[in-house]
Amino acid sequence: MAVSNEQLLHTLTRVVNTLSDSDVQFAVAGGCAVYARGGPPSDHDVDIFVKPADAEPARAALVAAGLRADDPPEDWLIKAYDGEILVDLIFRPAFHAVTDELFSRSTWMRIGPAMAPVISGTDLLVDKLMVLDPQRLDFTPLLHIARGLREQVDWPKVRENTATSPYARAFLSLLDDLGISDIGHEPGDEAEAILPQYLVANLRRAFAEDDRTAELGVGVTIRGGTVVLSGDVTSVQQRERLARIVAEHVPKLHVHNDVRVITPAAPTGHERL
Repeated sequence: MAVSNEQLLHTLTRVVNTLSDSDVQFAVAGGCAVYARGGPPSDHDVDIFVKPADAEPARAALVAAGLRADDPPEDWLIKAYDGEILVDLIFRPAFHAVTDELFSRSTWMRIGPAMAPVISGTDLLVDKLMVLDPQRLDFTPLLHIARGLREQVDWPKVRENTATSPYARAFLSLLDDLGISDIGHEPGDEAEAILPQYLVANLRRAFAEDDRTAELGVGVTIRGGTVVLSGDVTSVQQRERLARIVAEHVPKLHVHNDVRVITPAAPTGHERL
């Protein structure tokens, strides 16, 4: 069932808050993790990684919070529903148990209204690639994800961890030919190699979702190795925060800040009714 991104974020927030209160160690995976890391939004379910011993306690906490339990036939996850939205509690993705090492590679990130640990871009790509099989061989969504996350991925590690899958090897070869992976780039060139349209979209969303700015009207363009900002803000501090956010997301690129500071003028004269 396809649902809106807003519905998924509402359920994700509910799940994250419940698991945080229950002291269950977890990390956001799947489409919500892709979205958190700047990729396309999801319209499917909420995926949460937990260690095998924590799967049942995690679901019990969700059920106590009002979700409905479901017992799937698979032996690598258990499920719960928030209304019609599915929550997968995954403890053995791609035939490997969730471990402390995987959690150590995750990053606390904002996902809509929630803050949560999100699995690394590398682990995310490995998980996505290792589910490819003759029945699930659509590269289109994976291509969008790889483009959106390319600078966050350790490509040699992805190759190493997916080497047993011929489908993953075929997809990585496609990325090589398209110039998306590390092949053909010097080390350290990843940020400069990001396709401009994806970088612009990622920065605009960062401006809108970061509590420091919550800014929707700033223009972003890419000129070679420079990010150009334009538009109007109401304070010097806001202008500086925008440049700081760009530096945090793409530290290898220069920032040319053309944003103007406009002080709202008090009304003059008398309003005629």
